[in-house]
Amino acid sequence: MEKSKKIREILTASVFILFLGGFFILHFLIKPPEVSLSERRQLAKMPEFSAETLKSAKFMDSFEDYAADSFTFRDALRTVRAFSVLDIFRLSDKSGLYYDSAVGAGKIEKLNESEARKSAEKIKKIVQSLEGLNIYYSVVPDKSVYAERDLPGFDPLRAKEILAEILGDYKYIDLSDALNAESFYRTDLHWDQTKIASAANKILDEMYPAWSAISAVNPEIYDVITAGKFQGVYTGQLALPLAPDILTYYKGSDWLVKYANEKTLELEEGPLYDVEAFAGRDPYDIFLRGAQPFITLERLDADGNPAADGKELYIFRDSFTSSLAPLLAVYYSKVTLIDLRYLDSRVLPLLTEFTSGADVLFLYSSQVLNNSSILLVS
Repeated sequence: MEKSKKIREILTASVFILFLGGFFILHFLIKPPEVSLSERRQLAKMPEFSAETLKSAKFMDSFEDYAADSFTFRDALRTVRAFSVLDIFRLSDKSGLYYDSAVGAGKIEKLNESEARKSAEKIKKIVQSLEGLNIYYSVVPDKSVYAERDLPGFDPLRAKEILAEILGDYKYIDLSDALNAESFYRTDLHWDQTKIASAANKILDEMYPAWSAISAVNPEIYDVITAGKFQGVYTGQLALPLAPDILTYYKGSDWLVKYANEKTLELEEGPLYDVEAFAGRDPYDIFLRGAQPFITLERLDADGNPAADGKELYIFRDSFTSSLAPLLAVYYSKVTLIDLRYLDSRVLPLLTEFTSGADVLFLYSSQVLNNSSILLVS
């Protein structure tokens, strides 16, 4: 008995050592990537080893991140964990990420009331610098609002109340009833351009009723182009083999699109849809080149000249507006998109002079309202 027990102990220890040793050897044979394509983020690097970092425990803290990020077969093990958490143990989420039958994959993000107030204060500071303009503001509802089950996500009604405390002198446009579960991609946080005509019309009804009453945004009059299948940001974060979304977009009309050069601030012509970006890290960048600080869209007349038969619109925005703006641009002679995440408000006078009588829309998603520090308002 003693001999067989000793043999079992030796075999157990040997298997354990071989298992750890095998992964140790594989770590040197299989070089870990610098970037996780599935998670769309930079992976942690091996920290610098020195007496100072060792003494302050900084090395060990950083090494733990590095070890977790560079572990061999990491993506496969993440999938096993996600399947176990959501399908076997039937938990509601995995580290804040969920899957719902109605809206697909998403991230639980509760309203941070303190940050929302700070974001509203920054918006008000911009508004106070504008004179003779029609001011509107709105919130892009998080898709968790339309989930089949009750998720503790972003509360648009409470967000509206908080914003109204600070921005109550201006017109609020409620988009909650203009959207539904089908309006959003199932693997990504963004909305689908070909399914947000109701939201575009709601905005036009409030800001430009003369135009919208004549010719509302009608999906049936557009030619729909299919870019292809894509996996949104939540596929990699959740680590489950989700069915891909299909990215489609409306064929562009005659617009002159200009982007601000980040170095010179000069406006340079570019495409309305950057088809090449679809093959990049974030396929949604096909809409107006993704992250851009300043863009102008000018509607052209039959002779190819900038139209002068409509008002101007300025949108202080985040990424959701990239796909919305082409729908609104039809009803304005010029639309200017300003992203204060990448453009300091002090630079605005160098790029544009606000036209008196124009419309101004502040349109932000929960990700921005919950993180006021990313708005560069001085």
